[in-house]
This record gives sequence, C-alpha cells and structure tokens, in this order.
Amino acid sequence: MKNAVLIFLCMAMLLPEENANAQTDNTQIMKDAQAALAANDYEKAFAGYHAAANDDKNVLAQFSLGLFYQNGWGRAVDKAIACQWFEKAAQGGIPTAQHLTGICFEEGIHRPADPAIAANWFQKAAQAGHTHSYCHLGNLYMIGKGFPKDPMKALALCHPAAQQGAIPAQIWMGKFYLQGDASIQDMQEAYRWFEAAAQKHSPEAFYYLGILMEKGSSQGHTPQKARQMFEQAAALKYVPAYFQTGKGFYTAEPDPLTNIERVKFADAHVALDLDGHAGEVAKLLGAVFGAATVANQDYAGIGLTKADEGLSYEQLATYSTTPVFTGFHKFITCIGYSILRHFRFTFHRIT
Repeated sequence: MKNAVLIFLCMAMLLPEENANAQTDNTQIMKDAQAALAANDYEKAFAGYHAAANDDKNVLAQFSLGLFYQNGWGRAVDKAIACQWFEKAAQGGIPTAQHLTGICFEEGIHRPADPAIAANWFQKAAQAGHTHSYCHLGNLYMIGKGFPKDPMKALALCHPAAQQGAIPAQIWMGKFYLQGDASIQDMQEAYRWFEAAAQKHSPEAFYYLGILMEKGSSQGHTPQKARQMFEQAAALKYVPAYFQTGKGFYTAEPDPLTNIERVKFADAHVALDLDGHAGEVAKLLGAVFGAATVANQDYAGIGLTKADEGLSYEQLATYSTTPVFTGFHKFITCIGYSILRHFRFTFHRIT
C-alpha cells in the first residue's frame, strides 16, 4: 500500500504550479487520510478523503476517491463513480485525472461516449506533462473514432513520447504497428518498440513479444523463446499471460535433461513433472476437448471458479466429462491457467 501513497505524492507533484500550493495544502485531514491508507485502514482513509473532497474541494482528495472506486479499496469497484471523481479532479488540474477522464468519455463509462470530449481531456493531460495521453488521442485517429481515420497522424502524435522513453507510449507504438491500420502494420517495428519497453521490465511488452514470436513474426526465435516471454510477463502478474503460459504447459516438450518443468509459486517451490498434477490437468484439456480448445480464453472462468471452490484434479477430470459440460464445451479449456491463477504463481524456468 505504500505504492498508493507514492501515487498520491506523484499526483501532487504533477499539479500545475499555479495551483499546486492551493490544491496540495497538507491539512491534518489529508495527512491522517494518507497515514490511514498506508496502514490499510481503508474506511478511515476514505472518510478523510471524502471530507476533504467535499468540504475543502481538495482535488487530490477527489482524485484519491476515484482511485478507491476504480481499484475497489475497501468497497466494491464502481467505474462510473470513479469517473465522476476523476472528472472533478481533472477540472481542478490533475493531469492523470484528466487522462483518466478522457478514457471515461472515450468508453462512455459515466456519461455518453463522446470522442471529442475525450480528445480534449487527452490533449489537456498531455500538455500538462502526461505525455503518453497523446497516444490515446492518436488511437482515436488510428481507428477513426470521432475523427477521420488517419494512421500517420496517430503515429506522429505518439512517437515523441515513445522516443523519450515513456513505456506506455512504447507499448502503444508496438500495438499500432502490430494491430493498427493495415497501411502501417510493420511487425519489425512492432518488435522494436515492444523490445524497448521490455528492457524496462514492462510485463505487457514481454507478453506482446511472446505473441510476435509465437506468430513467427520475429526472425530466429523459437517456440521456447516465446514461452519464456509469456512466463516473464506472468511472473510480473500480467493476467493475459497466465493463459498463454498455461497453454504452453500443455504443448511443451519435456526438458531433455531433467524431464521436468519447475514453477516457483509465491508461497512454495513446486517441481512438476508433466505426468504430475499440472501436467495431468493440462493434458486433460486436450484429452476431453482437443488441443484447439486450449486457446479459447472464454472458457477459463468456469475452471477458475471450480478450482477455487476446492475441487481436486480428479474431481475436475470427472466433472469435465459430465453431460452438462461436454454438451456445451464450457469447462476449463485452460485448466493449466486455472491452476496458475489458483496458486497465485510467478514463473521461473530453471535450466
């Protein structure tokens, strides 16, 4: 939770100078709220921020309340309420709140979607120092959402921030070249930008490098290298990589030296032979539904639920063959993924 306090301090630093003294007046209420948040006392922290936000119109407190609802700190996640607080803070001049308000309007979370208003907030945030907001603005041009489609303008908007080393901007550039308009797609450029972000340990960058390697879009990379990228992303808790890593366990060849896959969990070191539990469960997917179903992410949720309910792997195997599931195929098409989520893993391949 100390990271949360650092976020607030950073937000205060990002306030425009002319507003900084007024908006970051460290009243005792704010000090107490930050101390409570650092101690994981969400209720006390929320009460303090709420008082400061309503009584003193403190924009840092307003932004903090948005984070409470966005992240579910001591209460249910409510994106609409989060966006309402972000918009208040954005009007008070907090660049990150302006950026998030842009996303709120782009996605129509708390008000009807309005690309023009979203673009205005992205522009304000970028001009105030939240430079990769230009990439979100660029994406509106890339997909032609509210503006005439202009892929070259999208690249031009995002490139300066990426060139300056902003990791989110580098990720955006990689995505533009990987998934953007066909006229600008370039797998080598995508790889270059993802690699730049990966050098700074971006989990999302590792994930997309794995995607490129898996597709054969990067020269000289083996399937094993792609798996390593997915595992690296999973180790950094990038959720989409959990699935790819679980799928990798299903398709992997045994290690020729040890015939073993080693997984480092957060609370235990477990060495798993492919004939052991993880291997059995991964192979169960292919045995029951066929290898192709391992790639279907829509089915993973049921497996996660059943694993969390405490079903043993033998029970999962039996359950997967019952008519209720074989009839519509919605069992655990990535039980390997389910196990990984269930044990809150981090991966390390040991050679």
